[in-house]
Amino acid sequence: MPGPRRTQAQRRAETSRALIDATIETIVERGYAHVTVKEVCRRAGVSHGGLFGRFATLFDLIAAAADEVGRRQRESFVTRMNQLPDRSDVTSVLALWRDTARDPINTVWLELTMAARTDPALRQRLEVVRLEYAAALVTGGVKMPAAQGLSPEQVIALGSIVVFCFDGDALSTGAFPQPELDAARLEVLGTMVGHYLDANRGPD
Repeated sequence: MPGPRRTQAQRRAETSRALIDATIETIVERGYAHVTVKEVCRRAGVSHGGLFGRFATLFDLIAAAADEVGRRQRESFVTRMNQLPDRSDVTSVLALWRDTARDPINTVWLELTMAARTDPALRQRLEVVRLEYAAALVTGGVKMPAAQGLSPEQVIALGSIVVFCFDGDALSTGAFPQPELDAARLEVLGTMVGHYLDANRGPD
């Protein structure tokens, strides 16, 4: 027996999701340069008219995909952080951060960031996503046992350095993986972060 018919709003939302997912998949698998109307529509199973009925321009679709990537990254990081057995363990927190940066979906953010260097409109749109991520970073960071005693400014300074480090790691290991160095690199970074925490979080 067929289920209830979908409303027009539901159909539009499903089409939008399919187009956004197809955009993300294209960037992950083929790179930002291959995000074309033809490729996205082929993957989503949507006509060109269907795309432009949901998004005024291809840029608007890419911006929506960037928003979705930011949302997924924030939710995934918070969920995985809450699942850690010991959130005061700096090395475990850093390992989670590294694995989050290496997640294929972060490839989308990295590719868009590279493109934004010479695309002012894209840079402006990504700035909104970046600020939302930074706000989530501060909110989550001040609640982490390892960061207790740090000011919000210190949390975001430390967090951004770790993000930059692991984004660079993700770019490098994506092309030139060196798994034999993973543990040593994590140990060095954990020692550096541990020294910073000990020096700045004040007396217990």
